[in-house]
Amino acid sequence: MSHVIIAGGGLAGLAAAAALGGEGYRVTLFESRAFLGGRATSFPLSPSDEDSEVIDNCQHVLLRCCRNLLDFYRRLGVDDSIRFHRQFHFLEPGGRMSVFRAGLLPAPLHFAGSFRRLSFLSLPEKLAVARGLMALRREYGRRRDLDQLTMLDWLREKRQPERAIRRFWHPVLVSAINEELGRMAAAHAFQVFRLGFLGRRDSYEMGVPDVPLGSLYSSESWERLGGVEIRFRSPVERILIGGGRACGAVVNRETHAADFYVCALPFERAAAVAPDARLDVSVFEHSPITGIHLWFDRQVTDLPHAALLDRTIQWLFNKSGGRYVQLGSARRAA
Repeated sequence: MSHVIIAGGGLAGLAAAAALGGEGYRVTLFESRAFLGGRATSFPLSPSDEDSEVIDNCQHVLLRCCRNLLDFYRRLGVDDSIRFHRQFHFLEPGGRMSVFRAGLLPAPLHFAGSFRRLSFLSLPEKLAVARGLMALRREYGRRRDLDQLTMLDWLREKRQPERAIRRFWHPVLVSAINEELGRMAAAHAFQVFRLGFLGRRDSYEMGVPDVPLGSLYSSESWERLGGVEIRFRSPVERILIGGGRACGAVVNRETHAADFYVCALPFERAAAVAPDARLDVSVFEHSPITGIHLWFDRQVTDLPHAALLDRTIQWLFNKSGGRYVQLGSARRAA
């Protein structure tokens, strides 16, 4: 049985461990901290209190078209902890709400009814967005410069009104890709709309975990999977390179060998622990997400979630009966 060492217990490392363990490999995963999930995890609000409420770093969601993430959850046996929602709520300043959901028509026309009723776009803006979506569907897989073109440039090329960009394209894409339209490649934005909104009728449905994120990676889940050993508080200090390939991992001053190695560390850590690999990470930078947790003495909303238009904060999530809500904002350019 081939042995694989994985450095890093964030979502990428965990997904690799689950896939390899499920295919019969023997996996040893080294994680520097005492918990799994990296930034997609949860923690007790009051660590000294055994009964403390557990909250997520920030709200993580997925669409039904996110097949790799769903496969990871299925391998761990926690896919039933994801609740899928069939409609999106858009809130304008002042409280006017629009609902976006699939209707009776087959894809890609399944949103025609609710799109027509959206109150936050004018008729000319809706027509412009419709033309943009048709152009996106037509150019997907055919146009060759989408990796070099930003999505903002593409939208302006298609003469999308600035208000339509701000109220329709921006909330969807920045939330999905966690990057500004002027910094994301059009190819990635095309993928979101093509798979999530123009593909199958249910691909757009948004999944929100019903449990704290850390519970998705519990020890019970890994025991069911088998074949994966997780070692906490075990940072990989060095990945040894010999003959042009990885040949060992130094953990707590001990060298561990395997048949294969997976480095799932943040880019700056990967370069530091594998200096002989001469990784050039100068072009990479982090794209943070802001999470704000608010508790109230009464219910403030009965919506499960909402996109907040014309605001720096982009999303609201109802975490507990409308008395505890989480606000989220993906990266915004300086």
